Amino acid sequence: MILRKLLQIAAFIALPTWACAEDRQATFVKDMVRLVGKAHPSGEVKPSGDDWQELRIDFPGEDSDRIVNIGRIWTFCQSAEKADCKVAKEEFARKTALLPPEGKISDLRVTVRDKVYYDYVKSPPSRGDVSGAKVIDALARQIGEDLYEFLVLDSPDTIALAGREALQKLSLSEEEAWRIAERQTAERLPPLPTVAQLRENAVAFEEYEYLGSLLVQRDGFAALAEELGPDLFVTAVSDGFVFVGLMPDGEGLQRFSKTVAEDCAAQQRCISPNIYRFRDGQWRIATGSIVP
Repeated sequence: MILRKLLQIAAFIALPTWACAEDRQATFVKDMVRLVGKAHPSGEVKPSGDDWQELRIDFPGEDSDRIVNIGRIWTFCQSAEKADCKVAKEEFARKTALLPPEGKISDLRVTVRDKVYYDYVKSPPSRGDVSGAKVIDALARQIGEDLYEFLVLDSPDTIALAGREALQKLSLSEEEAWRIAERQTAERLPPLPTVAQLRENAVAFEEYEYLGSLLVQRDGFAALAEELGPDLFVTAVSDGFVFVGLMPDGEGLQRFSKTVAEDCAAQQRCISPNIYRFRDGQWRIATGSIVP
């Protein structure tokens, strides 16, 4: 009887929390529909299919319907200040109306994203009332356990995923495009830390764009790992912050992993909440557990 009573009380207490979360999410979606609609005065904006994170923008009489995903803004707003959330929502909505310019070979870059992003890009469009939506044309390849590099076209206001159609317009093969994009991205990034630097202290990279793409330079990290051993780690919480250092497995790394995850949650576009080790030519998630 006491156990049943406790369960009833627990259910009663939990219900408002669940309902509150549902209400917040519904309010957020409604507000994003309003903001995105304001950015597209000639279109009709509404939730898309079965996925609450997707909004569909219909343009009557045109074959140019679009799908935008508001999931990352929702995640950011869960831990951001109210004013920062407001700015992020408005900026996101404004950018949905920006069409990327015609890409040039000199615009090719690579950007790193996690498996959640990869699965979203590569999955079929949501069903519901958006069965006519097109599959996203994007080229990606795996560089780690849950990390992928994507081919993109950079411009001052937008970054557009580049697929086979874009490469046809540029008269490039996939192999050529990857080689050019990786080189052009690396040219705009700082050099990897040296063995001597890392033996002295960890190195934080900031104030560059595409910093997450440092992880594409696997040959360089392979050389560092060979010299420095298994304690080498990397985090990439955003394209604006990458951290490289030495830390053995154990409680210290496990505590640090919580800090990294919290930092990731505070980013508008987090790349990954994980800590990585370089193993066998790939990035592997470091759990911090000591294997006996």
